[in-house]
Amino acid sequence: MLILGAPLGLVAGPIADRYGSRRLILLGLAAATACLLIFGFAPIFPMLFIDSIAGAISEATVPGLSLAIAGTRFTGPASRRAIGWTIGALASAPIVGVPILTTIGGIAGWRAAFLAASGAALVIVVLVAAWLPEVKRRPADRLRLPTILDAYRPLMHDLLMRSIYACTVLRSTCWLGLLTYFGALLRDRFGLSTSEAGPAYMLGSSGYLLGSQIAGGPFARLPTRPLVAIRSVTMGLLMAVAFSAILDIRLTIALLPLACFAGAVGWVGLSALLTSETPAGAGIGGVLLAVGRFNALALGLPLFGLGSALCMGIRGHE
Repeated sequence: MLILGAPLGLVAGPIADRYGSRRLILLGLAAATACLLIFGFAPIFPMLFIDSIAGAISEATVPGLSLAIAGTRFTGPASRRAIGWTIGALASAPIVGVPILTTIGGIAGWRAAFLAASGAALVIVVLVAAWLPEVKRRPADRLRLPTILDAYRPLMHDLLMRSIYACTVLRSTCWLGLLTYFGALLRDRFGLSTSEAGPAYMLGSSGYLLGSQIAGGPFARLPTRPLVAIRSVTMGLLMAVAFSAILDIRLTIALLPLACFAGAVGWVGLSALLTSETPAGAGIGGVLLAVGRFNALALGLPLFGLGSALCMGIRGHE
C-alpha cells in the first residue's frame, strides 16, 4: 500500500486542483470501504495482496487532501485549528478504534473486525457525500502527463518549499522510526510482550491527540517556523534518551507520549506551512504531506529530528 500510494498520491494532487478534492476524497473513502470488505471475505492471500491496491488509493487521496481542505478553507489561526482537528482525528483512531476492533476480533474473529470496519467506512462515505461541499471546476485543457509534471515545476524552483518539504521528510523519518522501533525497544530491552506494549502506544496516541489540539488552540497564534523547529529538536532528543536505555521502563514509556505531543505540534505547523505557502495548488501541498511519510527510513532518529529543525531556518527570497 505504501509503495503504490506514493506515486498515486503525486498524481492525486494535480487532479484535485483541476477537478476539486471532493470527488477524490469520496473515491478514496469508497476504496477504503471496499478494501476492508474484501479483507473480511478474502479466502486466499493473493486476493488480500491485490486488494491492497484499493487501500493504496485510499491512502493516496484521503489524508493529504483532507489536510489540504483544512488548510485552505480557513485562514490564520483558524487554519491551524482546522489542521489540528484533522490531525487529531488520526490520533483518535488507535485510541478508539483499536480497542473496539480487537474486542470484536476476540469475540467473533478477525474477519468480523474487518467487516465492522468496512461498515463504519461506508457510513463515513455517506456523511462526507452529504456534508463536504463541491467546488465545480471545468479545466479548459485535458489532463495529460505533462500537465501533471508542470504542476510540480513551481516547487522545484522555490527554495522555501524545498526546505519545508525536506523538513517534512526528515521529521517523518524520525517519527516513523519512533513508531517502528519503540515496540522493539520495549520487547528486547524490557521484555514486554506485544499485548503489554499496546497500552504504551495508546498513551502515545493520547499525547499525539493532545498535541494536535493544543497546536491548533493555544499555540495557533505562535510563529510557525520556530514552533516546528523547537518541537522537532524536542522529539529527537526525547528519542535519543529513550533509545539509549539509560532510564527504567516506567520513565522510558513516559517519554513516548511526550515525544508524540511534540511530533503532533510539529506536524500541525508543517501542514499549515505547506498548504498555505505552496506556489502550486492546494491539493499538491496537502498530498506532499502524505507522500513525505513514504520517504522515511528509520535511521538516526535524533539527527533526523535536528535536521528537520534546521530546515526551518531556510527562507526563500522575500
